[in-house]
Amino acid sequence: MIFSAGAYRNTKSLGDIMSFSSTIKDELARLQNDKQCCRWAEFAGLLRTGLTLRKLHNKKSLLFITEHASVSRLLYAHTKEITYRAPEISGEKNARLKKHVVYRLNFRKGFETDKGKQFLDSIGIHVGLAEDRLEYSNLVLSSQCCIRAYLRGVFLASGSIINPDKSYHLEMAFMDKGIAEETILLMESFQLKPKRITRKGYEVVYMKEGQDIVDFLNVIGAHNALMEMENIRILKEMRNQVNRIVNCETANLEKIVNASVKQVETIKQLDEVMGIENLPVGLKEIARLRLENPEASMSELGKMLRPVLGKSGVNHRLRKLEKLLKERMNGEIQ
Repeated sequence: MIFSAGAYRNTKSLGDIMSFSSTIKDELARLQNDKQCCRWAEFAGLLRTGLTLRKLHNKKSLLFITEHASVSRLLYAHTKEITYRAPEISGEKNARLKKHVVYRLNFRKGFETDKGKQFLDSIGIHVGLAEDRLEYSNLVLSSQCCIRAYLRGVFLASGSIINPDKSYHLEMAFMDKGIAEETILLMESFQLKPKRITRKGYEVVYMKEGQDIVDFLNVIGAHNALMEMENIRILKEMRNQVNRIVNCETANLEKIVNASVKQVETIKQLDEVMGIENLPVGLKEIARLRLENPEASMSELGKMLRPVLGKSGVNHRLRKLEKLLKERMNGEIQ
């Protein structure tokens, strides 16, 4: 089974992650960086986040592993532009991902060239294959456009977003603590509020607020995904509002029914004790209406009276009936 920073996932929600994340990454991989500095920054984000050292065919290799064909194509193009030597690509089906193909890009030959080594140094990656060493130094990004491109590369390499129909959750997993802290600082430069935890040996930077995730998608240029997520958020809010109204109406209906049952029982007992016909006119009228309309609210009962009586007036008469019953019951006991 293959794992890397780019392949790390919460397997509990793998289907939701793969579908929505794949759509976003396909969109991001198609973006055209007109500025060379932004192409450099995006490539830096991909490599600083996604490169791993491991053996391949009994040789130590510098690998990038991804489930996304669009990401592998983007890496291939970037590498060929920078080093003039494309990485070796191989693919295999993974039982954990069922039908998905895992793409493995081997950068060893390309980054063994002088131009390749020079590029790795320029983005703060220091490789020692003999010592099995992969280290990082600080990377300075001077412009906002390059920071956006770098974060885009980071998300392409290590990011995932659960389908917002289910919940709001974005995370990026890093094998290096320093890269995680660097990413947080860059995100905070756009007033984003990421959090960090350690999980299964990875440093995970995450956000769980819908608005924060939308803002991040805007920063990295995933505008189609942003619009889709906003539509989902609006629909969810509408559904939640409808549910709140229904729940409120249900609670009110239950309250009305419970009050009506109690009032009907009071009137029946009062009829047995003294007879409804012996009540004062106003009380006799409301008692009859309540017995005939047990499902009606007090406002509806008030509209049936002549002259019409408000809710408070109806409530006052019904309470008088309850008080009268108590007095009669107490009188009989005495």
